[in-house]
Amino acid sequence: MFSRIKRIYREYKELRYLAYHDSLTGLLNRNWLYKNIGSIEFKYVYFIDINDLHKINENGHTVGDKYIKDVISTIKHHGILLRYAGDEFILFSNYENEVKTNNYFSVGCSHVSESIEDSIKDSDLKMITNKKVFKCVNN
Repeated sequence: MFSRIKRIYREYKELRYLAYHDSLTGLLNRNWLYKNIGSIEFKYVYFIDINDLHKINENGHTVGDKYIKDVISTIKHHGILLRYAGDEFILFSNYENEVKTNNYFSVGCSHVSESIEDSIKDSDLKMITNKKVFKCVNN
């Protein structure tokens, strides 16, 4: 009986972890964001998108998964980094200019306003603009 309870508890802890963490990267996920959005207290929000992941995935999604992990491991940060979607990440930080657009990823940054949701949308739009500008300059 005790071993069954231990197994159930272990499975519960694993499911709870997976509910709020990305299974590939181990980062916090979108579920965590929405659950905690009211308690996030950082000055800046960065929206990060990996550049040209679709081209990497043409060699197989296993290669793409490794690329995601490799690129994300290069982001040195002070704050909370989470996986928002497939190749999109959000960083909450108290430091301006902590992460910048480069060959591997495009970044948009916004100062956190009263609405963190609006700040995320704003940083997403800035990332899209920076991605377009970066591609024009580097193609």
